Amino acid sequence: MNQLKIVKIAKALADPTRLRILRAIQEKCELNCSQICEKFPLSQPTISHHIRTLEEAGLISIRKEAQYHILEANCDLLEEFAKDLTDPTEVSPVQVKPAVKATVKTSARAGTRATPRKKAKTRKRVAAASPRPR
Repeated sequence: MNQLKIVKIAKALADPTRLRILRAIQEKCELNCSQICEKFPLSQPTISHHIRTLEEAGLISIRKEAQYHILEANCDLLEEFAKDLTDPTEVSPVQVKPAVKATVKTSARAGTRATPRKKAKTRKRVAAASPRPR
């Protein structure tokens, strides 16, 4: 498993709610979305977000049966993830791009700033435009 995949899985599992959702799915072998909504005191959009994150990481698979979405844990991927965490020699390296040197853009007005006189004129214009309370 490459390092990017490990990081994606780790980020998905870093959230305690997602970890609890994954464990609930593993306990029952498979659950549908409404069963997860019953188990967790969260809004349906929040649960959908967590489920989507778990699916994008490959930790669960979703199949549709009639109007239900059935969620099933990907136990093979979890085992491979755990194995790669315990045996760092198995992790394939990630190719790192060289750092790009930042360039600073300069303009003719670079380094200029408003003088106290300019600020005072602006304040006078703003004060003249706004009515005074009586």
